[in-house]
Amino acid sequence: MNPQRRILTVLFFSWLLLMSMPASAQTPKPLGLPIALPPGPSTWLVGQPYGNTTGAYNFGDEWYSAGQGLHFGIDISMPCGTPLVAMADGEVMFVDNLSFGSGPHNLLIRHNDSGLIALYGHLLQRPALNPGQLVTRGQEVAQSGDPDSTCVSRPHLHLEIRSLNYNTTYNPIAYIEAPWNSLATIGSFSSASFEQDLDNPRQWMRLDDQPDVVFGGRRLNAYIAAWPPENGQQPPDNPPVAVETTPLLENSTWTARTISYEGCCVNPWWHPTNSDTLYVIDGSPGQRAAVIEWSIASSGPVNVVGQAPPPYLSPDGSHQVNVTGAVTTITRLSDNVAWDVPTSGVWPAISTDNSRLLWITRSGESVPGQPPPPVTIWVSDIDGTNGRFIVSQPGGGATWLDEARVLVTTPVTAERATTLSIVDTRDDSQTLLGTWQGLRGLSIAPGGGRLLFYRTFNDDPALDGIYTLDTQAEAQPQKLPWFGGWRWRDADSVYYLPLDATTNVQTLAYYNFATGEDRRLTDPANFPLTIANGDWSVSPDGRRIVYLNAADLTMWLLEETA
Repeated sequence: MNPQRRILTVLFFSWLLLMSMPASAQTPKPLGLPIALPPGPSTWLVGQPYGNTTGAYNFGDEWYSAGQGLHFGIDISMPCGTPLVAMADGEVMFVDNLSFGSGPHNLLIRHNDSGLIALYGHLLQRPALNPGQLVTRGQEVAQSGDPDSTCVSRPHLHLEIRSLNYNTTYNPIAYIEAPWNSLATIGSFSSASFEQDLDNPRQWMRLDDQPDVVFGGRRLNAYIAAWPPENGQQPPDNPPVAVETTPLLENSTWTARTISYEGCCVNPWWHPTNSDTLYVIDGSPGQRAAVIEWSIASSGPVNVVGQAPPPYLSPDGSHQVNVTGAVTTITRLSDNVAWDVPTSGVWPAISTDNSRLLWITRSGESVPGQPPPPVTIWVSDIDGTNGRFIVSQPGGGATWLDEARVLVTTPVTAERATTLSIVDTRDDSQTLLGTWQGLRGLSIAPGGGRLLFYRTFNDDPALDGIYTLDTQAEAQPQKLPWFGGWRWRDADSVYYLPLDATTNVQTLAYYNFATGEDRRLTDPANFPLTIANGDWSVSPDGRRIVYLNAADLTMWLLEETA
């Protein structure tokens, strides 16, 4: 082991010996949810959580500078006009006082019993209440709206929990009784992801450990090095490679065991083809974190790969991408042969067979609620030759489906819709898949033959739900008989967690698209599974699931056994 890795290894194990992060004690919560309706694709879903979110990191100076750079409320996505209720008995303090922000309309209610102020922001219209008026728990007090006053841009409730002097905001989930871990398994924006400080990698990375925000204080997330990188500084997402898997056993059972030390680790990822190997980012405060190889067999770290952040690799892990200034370099890791490619310093992604590159140039920053900037999607051969643009459009993006096909997403902002199309880079032919309102959570199956996405808040609730779409044939999307968070098992099946608004104890289920088999794999009565943060991932062979256990906040492993 070289000296740098030896030092990193010593720091890592020192952290494990010295640090502990016990789970938060359960205490009674004084407030109920601000919506009487149950969650779901037609009613409401958690969008951006409170605190150190990736969105706040990217827009901290523009939107959240007064709140120390953090998202100082919780965003709950819902259609305009959704009735909002008082979370406890209280007194109306302010109506439409925009010195508190969160326009076009807002409402502040004082809850003396708990010593808290609730701020309802981005309301549809001025609430029919007056300062000094008393409200009771469950009473309708307002209607949700849209900060852009369009009801198609980004309709949601921005909810803050403040101190009685209005100067401090608190994490709402610490005061509102709700199954937050279950709600975090699927959300209307993207995911409940937090920005990782690579010099303090365990801090503020969970729903329940976010700091209080003092208005006017120094920025808390001005990180020297962070993960993921800022918008525009990362390549398109890699598609999952197709790995041969065995069928799910007919009478399989699942066992669970911890595979990490206390407090470690959030957001692990699997080796693309080796189901015994994970990778994590971890380290001690004040030192640059390491990328650590983790063995399932030994339930612990076996190698320090290098200093964080992790390298950008091809889908199969055989090639590495580096960008330094305007120079983009591809390295074949088997023999360390490297070459430069002309992407103008934009990060490219590599196709699944390592034959082609894909990158995106944007003429400006993409800001929610504003017109999307022009986007140009480029491809070339892996050595940089035959470079050309294949699509130019306002906003959107692209990702590889497989060795040659590119999935292109195009926003139709006036209709809250998304168009999906495929470009085959062998002849640059285009295939339109369709346009759908309220499309969220788009994901690609291993091998690229199938898509999953869900639709929310359509005028006809029957259109809301999860859909699958075959990318190899001219097919219509098929609505699935369940709703919840999912992860791909293989090209034809997923594991999923049915959304249950009554409990934090979750059920692991399985669905096969080819056969229609829909099977519950765990029973909450004797297998109380609770995944924290929506943090879970399936191994390449489909037989293992690593997850963050809410009970002790360590990595656990679910394994299929005969």
